[in-house]
Amino acid sequence: MSHPVVTVAIRYEQDVVLTRQRAKQIAALLGFDAQDQTRVATAVSEIARNAFQYAGGGRVEFLVDEAAPAAFLVRVSDRGPGIKDLSAILDGRYSSPTGMGVGVVGARRLMDRFEITSTPNVGATVLLGKTLPRRAPAPTPALLARVADDLVRQSPPDPFEAVRQQNQELLQTLDELSRRQ
Repeated sequence: MSHPVVTVAIRYEQDVVLTRQRAKQIAALLGFDAQDQTRVATAVSEIARNAFQYAGGGRVEFLVDEAAPAAFLVRVSDRGPGIKDLSAILDGRYSSPTGMGVGVVGARRLMDRFEITSTPNVGATVLLGKTLPRRAPAPTPALLARVADDLVRQSPPDPFEAVRQQNQELLQTLDELSRRQ
């Protein structure tokens, strides 16, 4: 069963930065190490950016699934035109001058779970998931309440600092991906 933690609407470009920050904060509160926090934040940021850029906005739901194995889930949905050539994008056969598809494939590589649905003129939904670390506490209602309370108390950092940090993390993540290939 999935339990909601927080939802963020994507209406403005700075909302993409906010979703990245929230993803990283929640991942940290759930017990992920710094590298996995960056993976989650990067994947969420890429999918949220696609929703903003190609669909004009959307919604990001942060959830915790207690079913074994417990996982941190993020659902990004939009009401845009849908994703044209989705199978080509997922197979790595799609090339675009705007870079469309690169973020989708990269996000899929960074996460343990990746599901995407797209319906023309209805929109797209992407579900990203990362299995909770073994050393992390069980996702009890008390833990989820504490995570929600901590998020309320944590004010989002300066957006310029957040973008600088995001750029550094993206470079590290890209370097890691190229070493794997």
